[in-house]
This record gives sequence, C-alpha cells and structure tokens, in this order.
Amino acid sequence: MTELAAPLCAVGSRERDEPVTATASRVERWLLVEHRGAWGPESVPSSRMSKPVARAIAEHASGARARLLLIRRPGRPSSDEGRWVYAVDSRPGHERILARRLMDDADLLELVLPFGGGDGSGWSPVEGPLYLVCTHGRNDRCCALRGRPVAHAVAAAHPDRVWECSHVGGDRFAANVVVLPDGLYLGRVEPEDAVGVLAELERGVLPAGLVRGRSSLPLPTQAAQQFAREATGRWGVGDLEATHQESAGPDAWRVVLADSLEVVVAYDRHGDGTAHVLSCGDPAKTAPRFRLVSLSPVG
Repeated sequence: MTELAAPLCAVGSRERDEPVTATASRVERWLLVEHRGAWGPESVPSSRMSKPVARAIAEHASGARARLLLIRRPGRPSSDEGRWVYAVDSRPGHERILARRLMDDADLLELVLPFGGGDGSGWSPVEGPLYLVCTHGRNDRCCALRGRPVAHAVAAAHPDRVWECSHVGGDRFAANVVVLPDGLYLGRVEPEDAVGVLAELERGVLPAGLVRGRSSLPLPTQAAQQFAREATGRWGVGDLEATHQESAGPDAWRVVLADSLEVVVAYDRHGDGTAHVLSCGDPAKTAPRFRLVSLSPVG
C-alpha cells in the first residue's frame, strides 16, 4: 500500500507541464530480441534468460554500438518455436529494419549483426514501421501502467507491427512509443489516441505535443526542430531537416534547418531549478531542458 501511495513520476510530469522536447535517448542502431516472460529489473538479463545468452547478446549489441531491447507481443504468448531478432539502423539516410528467426537460443551466442560491414546473410528486410511501446514496469511502474493499455490498443489495429519492449528512457513521459526505423520517440501517448496518432504518422504528419525527438539526432538538433515546428506549424515528417549544427557558446548551439531557418538553443542544466521525481522510486532532482534563444531566416 505504501508503494502505491508514492508519487507517480508520469503524473507529476504532466501536472507541471514538463516539456517533452529533445528528450529522445541517443540511439543510432538497435538490437531487438524477442523474449518470453516477464522483464527483470534491468533490460538484460531477465529471470527467464540464461546468463550466457544474456551476456552474448549484450556483447553483440555493444560491439555494434547498438541499443539492446527485449521485446514481446502484447497480450499473447510468444511461440515456443524460436524467437524473432531485429537489427535496426536509424541513422538519417540509412534507415532499415532487418529480421531473422532463430530456432535455438544457442544461435544467439554466435549471432553476427549486419552492421558496419558485418555478414548480412540470414537477415531479411522488413517493411516498416515497427512500433515499440515501453512496458518495463520492473524499471518504472508508470511504464507498465500507461504503456500496456497503449500496446494493446495499437495491437488491435497493427498486430504484426507492435511490440512491448524493455526500458527506453524517459519514464515520466509514459506511455512512450518508439517508431522504427526512424527512431522517433513519442511521449504521453494515450490509449484512445494511439491508433489515430500512428495513422497520422503514416500519412506523414507528426503529432504536436507528443514528439520527444528522433534518436539518431543530437539533442540540440532535436530541440531546434521542435521549436521551429511550434513556431512555423510545419509538422510534416520530412520537414525541417537539419543541415548544420555548431556551438554558439557554452551550452548553446546554432542549428540550420532545411537550409532556410537558423535556430539558436540553450541548455539549462538545472531546468526550472526545482527538484522533481523523474522516475518512480528515485529521489527528487532537477531535470535539464532546452530553451529557444532565437529563430530567424538564414542570411
């Protein structure tokens, strides 16, 4: 009862209207491994994964500089015959999803990822998108409480595209959805809105107020794009591509978007100066955030 009465980080974040801008974790490559059973306290290992397998897939991901996530289908048990593994590249201009079905866990020990010149044999291209919904309640209960209803809602419309996943970061912005291969992070997605939000994305429109950023872009660029979208109303997925980023002083950056807009952003390391609960069970602390310094046409 005491634990349930503790503050929920997602509730507090919404109540203080904390910006979600430029909070997407920096990830260029992903290794997704299907997992049967519950998540453990950490993304890997879990209670139902042997230590040698957990160690091997962690080493594979680290060697490829990829983010390792465990995934499972929402609300339905995984097949006993093997598991799906995905290798995803989210870098601009290199976006792709490759998949393979491994029938024996021993195959995970010798898995060769198709990154950086690695052998791509055995991997098949997947037409995206894939939707990951963080439901890692052992890491933060807001992810489970808010993530599971969203995962089930999306699964009703896109059963073969959605996966629950282990921790992606930004628990207080739950429910968090990651759209692959682009690495687009969405936060505060509601179950009743989820299908419509993803339909708009497939039509090429970003959901205002929910975009945390694109994982393959530096945080200052994520911030500059978001401030420019809000100022110009340009919410097209392909709008406002970043063409240049440079330092503009301590904790400040100049970003050029679409060769037409110059945005200067600054990083406030202590946010609003007040300590908040940023993840359930953690002590309160300040949260850094970006602010807009200037936005003007180039030249």
